[in-house]
Amino acid sequence: MIRVVLVTAPLTLEDRYGGFAAAGGSQPSFGIALLGAVALQMGLETHIIDASAENMGIEDTLSEVLSYEPDVVGFSSTTLGIVATGELSSRIKETNANILTIIGGCHVTALPSETLDAFPDFDLAVVGEGETTFAEILDLVQKKAMRDDILGTAIRADKGIKINPARPLIKNLDHLPLPAWKLLRGFPHAFKPSLARIKNYPCATVVLTRGCPFKCNFCDRSVFGQTIRSYSPDYAVRLLKDLRENFGVKEILIEDDTFVLSAKRMTDFCEGILAENLDITWSCLGRADTVRLDLLKLMKKAGCWHISYGIESGDQQILDKMQKGETIADFERAIKLTKEAGLKSKGFFILGFPDETLETMEATINLAKRLPLDDISVSQMTPYPGSLLYDKVEEYGVFNKGDWRKMNQLTTVFVPYGLIKEDIEQARKKMLSQFYLQPRIIVAKLCQSLANPRLLYGYLKSFATLLKLMNNKHNPDHIISS
Repeated sequence: MIRVVLVTAPLTLEDRYGGFAAAGGSQPSFGIALLGAVALQMGLETHIIDASAENMGIEDTLSEVLSYEPDVVGFSSTTLGIVATGELSSRIKETNANILTIIGGCHVTALPSETLDAFPDFDLAVVGEGETTFAEILDLVQKKAMRDDILGTAIRADKGIKINPARPLIKNLDHLPLPAWKLLRGFPHAFKPSLARIKNYPCATVVLTRGCPFKCNFCDRSVFGQTIRSYSPDYAVRLLKDLRENFGVKEILIEDDTFVLSAKRMTDFCEGILAENLDITWSCLGRADTVRLDLLKLMKKAGCWHISYGIESGDQQILDKMQKGETIADFERAIKLTKEAGLKSKGFFILGFPDETLETMEATINLAKRLPLDDISVSQMTPYPGSLLYDKVEEYGVFNKGDWRKMNQLTTVFVPYGLIKEDIEQARKKMLSQFYLQPRIIVAKLCQSLANPRLLYGYLKSFATLLKLMNNKHNPDHIISS
């Protein structure tokens, strides 16, 4: 019987947020909990170290990995965490070269050869959707029958790195086991996501659909593809019921980009929650050109209280160049309907897109203030591997392509021609301060704190962060949004 350890990237809050780590949040990894469930289903001794969520660095993570004496270590990493994950793999191999090290996630899926070349202590990579491929690898390891032709992998072979054909995507997600939440240490009480997304504690994060049919050129769709696949509404409700009844979770963060696209699926999901009489609140992401008032009202009835929209820019020409397929009017309509339904809303924005100017960034700032949003998140354009923009972005500006450790959406890694780094950082500083210092926002946060005193400390930390940002004349790379 082999022993399996699953690990997320060993990134501390300081690694992710620099001097503003105090305002950072943590969320348990839904993906790693699913992989853990797959290994448990096979009867294997399985452990999870959610290093990113637990604020663990390389040394602490290494010590814990080795304490389990694993035969297989599976890593999941984004671009931001890939260097730290590679260093961790190297340290593991120094101790025991016989441990099989597997890397998966969005970064290696987008850049399999480059990743294995850069980090020689990853033995092989899972490219694309992971559950079925991971199960086959574990089965072959148990049988001592490893091959170099496993679908959905990149593997070291005699003549270099071999990229095998892609594995077909899972057609029916309901065949997957429920996530192994029990393997997440301290779950759910140990995890504290962003205050803007939380109404009740404790909370959990889930992903109920995979794939995205839209063509935003700054997004990476390499793992789950462009075809939408979903858990059935019955399965999704069962997943939430498991969290509520077996783990005491009171709040669900649904992180799907495409969750509200199907009115029928959303209706069935909401009616399922109501039929089960689940005492749970939840938030989700929405696409502005698809929301309807009747559906929003049903979502509220079923426990939804908050929707986040990817607005990105206040300039229509920039939106068109992003290939968003949405208009300013779509955003105005969606936020109005959301407010009319009694739901709170958050807008995601990006500054520093190709062809951005001081004027287009000002338009984005003005749109954020004009819309009746309750919160915003402001990122700096980060051309991620796997996105359509990644391979051609240097036509539009200066891109620090080589340092993956800086790709956190808060550090300036791309500057479009016609702007300088300070222009983008000043615009972000201005946008956050002007939005959050609006009297209506300050009053709303005070009211929320009075209604839920548990939020007060977090809001005070976020406000202190904002003041620090406003008073910092040197515009540090790491600036976290509220």
